Amino acid sequence: MIIPRIIHQTWKNEFVPEVFKEMAFSCREKHTDWKYLFWTDEMNRDFIKEHFPFFIHRYDAYTANIQRVDAVRYFVLYKYGGVYVDLDIECLANITPLVEDAECVFGKEPDEHCRIHNKNVIISNAFMASVPGHEFFGALCTELDTNKPVTDHPNDKILESTGPFMLSRIFGEYSGKKNIKLVEADLIYPLSKEELERNNASKDDFREKLRNAYAIHHYAGTWWKKDMQLK
Repeated sequence: MIIPRIIHQTWKNEFVPEVFKEMAFSCREKHTDWKYLFWTDEMNRDFIKEHFPFFIHRYDAYTANIQRVDAVRYFVLYKYGGVYVDLDIECLANITPLVEDAECVFGKEPDEHCRIHNKNVIISNAFMASVPGHEFFGALCTELDTNKPVTDHPNDKILESTGPFMLSRIFGEYSGKKNIKLVEADLIYPLSKEELERNNASKDDFREKLRNAYAIHHYAGTWWKKDMQLK
């Protein structure tokens, strides 16, 4: 395995909500021989300032904190490599089989999400793996530094500027995409946001869809769910 056995996760400070603590524990529990790095907002800014000072102005200028949280994960993987995992991802199994034969790995979001947003494919930035210095992550960091306007819609502006829509767009333009491994949704994102939001939905309700899954993304959406107390 050439991707470093490092799991990166981040939250605004060290006071992680209990529900996310449990999910983070599920990842550590399944990867006891991996290094675990937890990043706070303060640590993230210090990291950018130290290792990518050319980007600190744009980093500070973002109007939404989620844009900084999105952006820093690309730079962290470009610098250190490893696997970035959102705190609202529950690990069901050790992910080594997904990443051991590749230098750069992403997962596709469910087809239901593509239909909602009228996209052919959405590549999520909630789970990403890479060797240090991978060219594609360099391309992502370069794109972030250009800060090109794409849309004026508030939520889509975030998705297009730093999030999955930006990632998917740059992947589509990238000439070396055949060397990037795209994991099918049923392995990392087996359930859509709508399925998870169904009343009384549980793992038993989706036993068949979870049969091959290594993880479940719970789409907590703390950046766009304004009424949530986890912000």
